[in-house]
Amino acid sequence: MKKINREFLQEMKDKLDIDMIGVASIEKSKELKERATPFLPTVKSVIVFAKETYKEVVSLVGPSRETGEPERGEVLTVHANYIYGRLNRAVHEFAHLFHQKGYHSIPLCASPGFITDQRFVTALLSYKHVAELAGLGTIGRNSLLITRDFGPRVRLACLLTDAPVDETPSIKKDYCTRCNACIKVCPAQAIQKPKSGQPYSINRFACRAYRQAGLVCSVCLKVCDEVTG
Repeated sequence: MKKINREFLQEMKDKLDIDMIGVASIEKSKELKERATPFLPTVKSVIVFAKETYKEVVSLVGPSRETGEPERGEVLTVHANYIYGRLNRAVHEFAHLFHQKGYHSIPLCASPGFITDQRFVTALLSYKHVAELAGLGTIGRNSLLITRDFGPRVRLACLLTDAPVDETPSIKKDYCTRCNACIKVCPAQAIQKPKSGQPYSINRFACRAYRQAGLVCSVCLKVCDEVTG
């Protein structure tokens, strides 16, 4: 199998109805290599897939005032489930293609929460950090991936593979405006102003506790989209 170039990736992106696709070499980051190799020891690259969440759906989001209160923002949950399905099809189609050619791949599906270390509320492999390395966007103060065309309104899935794939370049521009709007509106007060040199600071436990109380949130996503979009 010849090395997969960007033209082929774009062709497959359109065929599988994916909005963005990028590739990060595991040699690009020591942390990425440490986190990816336990899944696939022969891994050479991580392919990241992104699909847009509709702006009009995100506009419905708002913090619930009372547990059990009807919330229009619940439409986002249903919409996201559809997007996850499209992304999961894409990563498995790619994995199947590589498998037929004799390469090894591990599809890491889109989901509300990838395999997480519950002690620290951290994913074993952060899709958004891989996406930043793959040039899909930059991470803002809300800890979300912010892209050029869709702002923070993307969902992600990843594919680990040892197939030869051309890496996509990183983005030099920072799409976070540092407006601190996400910090101001966070109902759980989980998003904080980061220390110097840090892209973001978030209390994951406060964020999780708020969501586990049955409250629809994602207001940091909504306000970021209003500012960057």
